[in-house]
Amino acid sequence: MILRVKPSLEVTLSVPKRTSLREIKDFLEQQKDWIEEKLVFFKQKKLQEESFLKNKIEYLGKIYEIENAPQEIFASLDLQSSQNSLQKEAIMKKWYQARAKGIFSEILNRYALILGFEVRRVRISTMKTRWGSCNPKKAYINLNLELIKKEIQSIEYVILHELSHLKYPNHNQEFYEFIATYMPDWKEREKALKKYSF
Repeated sequence: MILRVKPSLEVTLSVPKRTSLREIKDFLEQQKDWIEEKLVFFKQKKLQEESFLKNKIEYLGKIYEIENAPQEIFASLDLQSSQNSLQKEAIMKKWYQARAKGIFSEILNRYALILGFEVRRVRISTMKTRWGSCNPKKAYINLNLELIKKEIQSIEYVILHELSHLKYPNHNQEFYEFIATYMPDWKEREKALKKYSF
């Protein structure tokens, strides 16, 4: 069975010809939470796009009107009304990259020092299916650029989560106990982040 939730909020399910109605109902019931999470994600994304078109920017868990945005944060963001949507999008992405590099690096270096881990490479890019990933053997960590729009607490959780994979590659009990040692409220942070789930 192949289940899809499209950006249009359309839910589709492809099944083999001989699949019974009971099997379909059972499968959909099992996937109910995942479907709801995807629908919430696409609704959030639509709101973000609408905010952008209205000259609003999402940053560290808050939405600002660009015209009234604090200069100490947005001084380097040069958006003008004469620019088209593609130009604005490119400028925004470059600005997000610069802010993410600074903020993510500070958090990652802080936790890496506490844990005594060495990270050989950090890559920040737009990822469609996850907030971050880790290659334990190479000590590479990848972080989703979209995280820069979320609360600092969420960013810290994702970074600690990926750093913890350097010691525990799998999501076993020891892995989560290790995270809890350095972030006792990790479950609350994970729950808050799930409202943006892919």
